[in-house]
Amino acid sequence: MNELIVLGGSTCTAIGLEVSRILGVEFQPVITREFPDGELYVRVPLGVSGKRVFLVECAGRRPNSALVESVLTVKTLLKKGAREVVLALPYFPYARQDEEFNPGEAESLRIVAEMLEGLGVSGIVTVDMHLHRFKSMEQVFHIKAVNVTAMNELASYLSQRYSDFSLVVGPDEEAEQWARVFSEKVNAPYIVLRKERRGDEDVEVRGGLPYKGRVVIVDDIISTGSTIAETASNIKAMGAGEILVACTHGLFVSGAESKIFASGVQDIISTNSVPNPFARVSVAPALAAGLKRVMGDE
Repeated sequence: MNELIVLGGSTCTAIGLEVSRILGVEFQPVITREFPDGELYVRVPLGVSGKRVFLVECAGRRPNSALVESVLTVKTLLKKGAREVVLALPYFPYARQDEEFNPGEAESLRIVAEMLEGLGVSGIVTVDMHLHRFKSMEQVFHIKAVNVTAMNELASYLSQRYSDFSLVVGPDEEAEQWARVFSEKVNAPYIVLRKERRGDEDVEVRGGLPYKGRVVIVDDIISTGSTIAETASNIKAMGAGEILVACTHGLFVSGAESKIFASGVQDIISTNSVPNPFARVSVAPALAAGLKRVMGDE
């Protein structure tokens, strides 16, 4: 991979640097600043001509800015002669709006995917993307796109700190894919509950609890925390002992962490795909593995 260079976006320097060290290649940050009127200044490193570039952009906290930065950076890299650009978005923004729920709504996921493809990137790498109505990356993208999981890393982290788990719980049907991977890693059974959503923050989770020891709730995204809090309250009432929560993308908006802890959860663990106080697991190893898959090196 001598011709490869990893670039880190303005909020993804640490992750990009770690990816470069895993791969044993050069790292450079993208230089950015915001003008007084809110517009973005971008400057890419010199010497990218003829090189394969892995650009890592973090879009969890400021998705709109991250997308604009991605557009400006990718187009500039290609203009400066980069052989190819693979874009990594550890947290893929707008993925939850994957259809026109009400007449006139934008199908945001498809639109963002088409926009990124139109930039000329040769591939996309993301982590535990919120694929619900789309069942595969091939249904979203027409270029090489890899959706890697961080559940193995999350499970390894928790396994090093706790001796055993009685049960892994997915709060809804969408979470089954992550509950299954996590349960295999920690050698514990898993169940999936049913969620009925009545609004953006109003949810009801239903199901039964066959085991009553240490339970870990796993999901891809924690946003307002309503789903996790409802799940924790229910399984606590059913007799669960210690309750832990693990997620890939910790947005934690609208006082989510307070809501979750008030429901009986003892600890929250997330990755660093989105900056948050509970980020203890890095997505860099998963991103590095995803890049190898996109570039055909694995």
